[in-house]
Amino acid sequence: MNLSILSPSTEAVKPRRHQRILRDDIAAREIDPALKAFGRHIARSIRKGRGVHIPAMNNIAFGQVLRTLELKRACN
Repeated sequence: MNLSILSPSTEAVKPRRHQRILRDDIAAREIDPALKAFGRHIARSIRKGRGVHIPAMNNIAFGQVLRTLELKRACN
């Protein structure tokens, strides 16, 4: 009995990592005021040691909230 291990060719194997799309930073004036206020609320609550419930939101809104947190951290 001859056992051999076959490995797939490189063409048959899917790449493990996808390419990250590099995007420019969002300017502070382009952030929605409601999302900017929510980002400030998160930063204030975290500073006080409280938990924060973050609701479901789309990628654009979540990106704006994260950018607000970056700007808030850079300023303080």
